[in-house]
Amino acid sequence: MADSFLDIATGRSTKAYWFFIPYMFVAPAAVFTDYVWLDHIGWAMTLVMGFFILITGVVTLNEARASKSWPQTIAKLKSASLGYRSGSKGGLLYYPVVKVEFKVDGQTYSGTEYDFSASAEQKYKAEQKLQEIKQTHPLWVYYNPKDPAMNVIHPGVTLVHFIRLILGLGIMVIVPLSWLGIIQYS
Repeated sequence: MADSFLDIATGRSTKAYWFFIPYMFVAPAAVFTDYVWLDHIGWAMTLVMGFFILITGVVTLNEARASKSWPQTIAKLKSASLGYRSGSKGGLLYYPVVKVEFKVDGQTYSGTEYDFSASAEQKYKAEQKLQEIKQTHPLWVYYNPKDPAMNVIHPGVTLVHFIRLILGLGIMVIVPLSWLGIIQYS
């Protein structure tokens, strides 16, 4: 089945890599070389990237809003641990890694989303989330009635949704202004 434009734009399709991988090479090359044609390609690709970020912001914001009214069901906690990644300042950032299983209409689904923030934070905050999950009995999961594979333990909007909107809009305003020479870089 062909991937939809929204799946590609939001990065939910592997076809998105056909854009992102070349962009990783074109953007720096455009910045560090004097080829005008490469600058134009770089600006055009950055504009598309801004559009993708904006679309992701809109789609995920709508999903997060809707998740508050999704049906709930009891889930079984399969695992809960602490994940980590390097932060921008060299330290480590932590996030809860959870796996739950639940049934909808006799079919078993799994879930891994604590919330829709996709954020990492200080260790003690992530540990608090893990303890909350481990101590919650019964553990309820909210699931998308159209696609129960999309589910979350803590539904609703988070800061990341607004950051995506602002970043996408910012890129879509700054890129044309820069490309037209209204904003100049030395």
